[in-house]
Amino acid sequence: MLTKLKINRILYFIVLLFLVISCAQKEEKNYVAKVGDSFLTEEMIEASNNSSRFREEFIRNWIESELIYLDAQKKGVLTTDEFEKIYKEAKVEIAKSLVIKNMIADSVVSVSDEILEEFYVHNSREFQISAPKVIYNQAIFKSKTDALKFRKMVLHDGWNKTVNFYSQKGIAFSLKMNKKDFVVGIANEKVRDYFSSENPKKYSAVLELSKNVYCVLDLVKKYMKHDLPEFEEIKDEIEDKYISIRRNAVYNNYLKKLFSEHSSEIER
Repeated sequence: MLTKLKINRILYFIVLLFLVISCAQKEEKNYVAKVGDSFLTEEMIEASNNSSRFREEFIRNWIESELIYLDAQKKGVLTTDEFEKIYKEAKVEIAKSLVIKNMIADSVVSVSDEILEEFYVHNSREFQISAPKVIYNQAIFKSKTDALKFRKMVLHDGWNKTVNFYSQKGIAFSLKMNKKDFVVGIANEKVRDYFSSENPKKYSAVLELSKNVYCVLDLVKKYMKHDLPEFEEIKDEIEDKYISIRRNAVYNNYLKKLFSEHSSEIER
């Protein structure tokens, strides 16, 4: 299925290739870096959506690419048949990706909950759980004593109140909230075995995950194979699937239109 993420990734890598083999840019007055006749401007860095953390890495990569391009010019790579073939294919793919990206962006509008609920009902089998799955919270400690104290408080005061208390007191522990995993895919054997049991309790005993690493589990929900999650629980997934289907329908109609309009120009 065509997705916006897939199209953006294809476009990103093709554009990078295109930039590496592109012609020299005109001279700029204000630039961050210069290699030969090519200039890297602040606008180009901003357009790349790189955070300040990766700014220097982006600049270094640009310089490296331009140096390789200069060397390619000197070695006559730009006049080879292989280069001409790749260059032509790159132009075609960039044009194709831009058309599809813009077409899909224009075709997808906001979707109401009413439409999504109707889609969910009529396609309920698509959203059934394929294998036992759990939603759970996990508190991890380096001390078994701390883990035991945490569990004791959890049994008395509940998960959220205990977590808030430990956080406010600055007690050292790590927390994973609302993890969603298929039971068979859980890496740690003890956690996997706990959730594999027929009726796991809401709160686990203290489990030793490895040497000096202990945890307490809070089972939020367990799904069995073929269970259907509630609409609100998977609303984002439903919306993604609905939009993906809409996009593919738009794309297929677009192709049919092109084949119809250019049938006389096609030879096989």
